[in-house]
Amino acid sequence: MRKSKTKVRRSEKHGVSFRVRLLLTFGFFTLLVLLLLWLFQTVLLDDIYRSLKTRELGKCADRVVKLTYEAEDSESFGAAVDEISRKYEICVSVYRIDAGRGTPVMRQHVNAFCYIHNIRSGEILSQLYYNAVEAGGKYRELISLDALFGRNRGGPDEPAGAGENMIEVRIIEENDVVLMLLFNTEIQPLKSTVKTLNAQLVWITLILAAAGVVFALILSDRMSKPLRQMSAEASKLALGDYAVNFDGEGCAETENLSATLNRAAYELSKLDRMQKDLIANVSHDLRTPLTMIAGYTEIMRDLPGEATPENFQIVLDETNRLTNLVTDMLEVSKYQNGEQKLNSSVFNFTEVIRKTLERYQKLKEHDGYVIRFEADRDAYVNGDEGRILQVVYNLINNAVNYTGEDKTVVVRQTLLREGGQDYVLCEVIDTGDGIAEEDLPLVWERYYKANDFHKRAHMGTGLGLSIVRSILLLHGAQFGVRSRVGEGSDFWFRLKTVSAPDGIAPADGGTGTE
Repeated sequence: MRKSKTKVRRSEKHGVSFRVRLLLTFGFFTLLVLLLLWLFQTVLLDDIYRSLKTRELGKCADRVVKLTYEAEDSESFGAAVDEISRKYEICVSVYRIDAGRGTPVMRQHVNAFCYIHNIRSGEILSQLYYNAVEAGGKYRELISLDALFGRNRGGPDEPAGAGENMIEVRIIEENDVVLMLLFNTEIQPLKSTVKTLNAQLVWITLILAAAGVVFALILSDRMSKPLRQMSAEASKLALGDYAVNFDGEGCAETENLSATLNRAAYELSKLDRMQKDLIANVSHDLRTPLTMIAGYTEIMRDLPGEATPENFQIVLDETNRLTNLVTDMLEVSKYQNGEQKLNSSVFNFTEVIRKTLERYQKLKEHDGYVIRFEADRDAYVNGDEGRILQVVYNLINNAVNYTGEDKTVVVRQTLLREGGQDYVLCEVIDTGDGIAEEDLPLVWERYYKANDFHKRAHMGTGLGLSIVRSILLLHGAQFGVRSRVGEGSDFWFRLKTVSAPDGIAPADGGTGTE
């Protein structure tokens, strides 16, 4: 008892709710977004900005160098350079180098604070030229605006050197003509921009935090509402209330879950109803033979001369009924737990049907039943002979219980060929009231019994067809039932046939037997 209580207590442990988890997730997401904004808008902003300007400077230089080789005349070259210069906002100067001296060929000016267009010293040009030559024809340098203007353009609040120019030098030699191309882009100071962004980031933080909390509360409520509803309905289901309705509207996952739970509740209610029917049926089936056994044993005990073989036979028959009832219940339990194994061998399937029909000889003689067997010739199969005999017996017994007033049952064996494989089809046909179409899938379920009030006294437990299904599934056989209300039922199954064992010739079955 202590162990079971411990298990119950452990199962009642409550973890963090879905709503709290969602709020924490949104909080973490908001914090991550703010962290990334702060990282990229403040810490890495200057590095990203310089990287972009450097890449644009290199692209502009590459395109102008390409034009020097492709342009047909100086006029088209100048127009193309002007377009490229304005596109990238980069100043361009072209010098022709002769005897170490540079002569201006072209200038495209887009920036008033351009270093290369404010050079007044030939030494600076010469130094840039020789630096580029030593670097293999390509040279880049970063120059502070203080070097050009002697002051800081950024204003009194900016530190010295905050405003800079990035210069790229390219040397081109073609047909004894040496050209020096100068490219200039301005690196603007970002301190005031960073201050503005920091101020914005404070407001963004407050807005995102508030919006995140509100949105998380709304979303968590909408998403957790169907889960809370399903949890409440599941509690009712656990207490045995099957009239529950799981409503998981909101998203596909909860809708699928609710549909599954509704289906499970329906199946549980059906199983509960079947189990109640089983208890009622078993109680009825047990009470009748027990009453008979008790009554006849009391008569034989109290009345002299009543201990006759006939009375003993009645007691024995009723005892057999009880034995069969218990056996069926044990069989179903074994098949359900996967404990039954097949003992397969090649045997005469037609002979199994004949042996089964012999059991009903007394029933035919005393109660007027007509059980007709139709087969053209014997068929051999590979399977468990005892289990197949049980299948045939249960199907015939079911037909006897439910056949019509003419008390006729037909057992028909037919040989088929399909897809290069030979099969034997066995049908057990009765002339009873039939089964409604919506009930056909249920006949193979455990405890299922039709609601007919004129069934024979040998009603059984409703387990016979469930046992039939389990055995046929183990054999990999196909099976089913065809029925129409008022026209009887046809239970069928088919097995693969094999060749007869050596030394045995297949016998003709004739047109039929009764």
